[in-house]
Amino acid sequence: MLDAADFQHAFGEMLASQERSDDPAMRRALAIHRNTASKAARDALFANYPVTAAMVGEAAFAACAASYIEVAPPREARLCLYGDRFAHFIDAWTPFGEAPYLGAVAALERHVIEALFAADRAPLDALALSRGIDPEAALHWHPATRTAKASTPAASLWMAHQPEAAPDALDEIVWGEEMILVTRPGDAVEVRVIDAPTSAFLTGKTLAQAAANASAEGGDVSTIFASLLSAGAFAQDIPRGK
Repeated sequence: MLDAADFQHAFGEMLASQERSDDPAMRRALAIHRNTASKAARDALFANYPVTAAMVGEAAFAACAASYIEVAPPREARLCLYGDRFAHFIDAWTPFGEAPYLGAVAALERHVIEALFAADRAPLDALALSRGIDPEAALHWHPATRTAKASTPAASLWMAHQPEAAPDALDEIVWGEEMILVTRPGDAVEVRVIDAPTSAFLTGKTLAQAAANASAEGGDVSTIFASLLSAGAFAQDIPRGK
């Protein structure tokens, strides 16, 4: 007799197999399970990429999702993380060829999902810095922090589709490349468009190096650091100065 793990593995292989069973009842049972699994995966993609879906419409997104599911079905039970290659798939999907910005928006949504489910850690904040820190101490990103650079205004498009966006947000978008910061201050994911000095600050391995990088780009170091602290970009594990 198969144990539970072996049974689940064998059943999963049957669902993934393209071979038809000789048993009509088994074919019907597998078809039902495949349809259920496919719908769950499609619903997960709609949930994980809501802005991308809104930009193309339900029917077009469903067609793209169905094609993706065929080539990259879920490999684990946590569908909240399903779709790690979806942005690349969108970039290559012919029907979306006239909307080259979609892949960048989907890639940003992937960062949002990753940030949402990243590990918890206390963020570095003003209180943690009240006794001062060693400028040469390592500066660590919070586990939820992500950065990206897009050749299209992916962050602005994403933000324009959020419930709190102004009615004319889409009309106000300036078309061009964007540098993007994704963080999770508190329990909510936040997306920001950042400038070159802020991006340079984030490349520093220590506070001193980060400050030097930002200053070299013409940035106001204190303003940038305060902004990144409010965004929860760093973890509270910098040793305090003596």
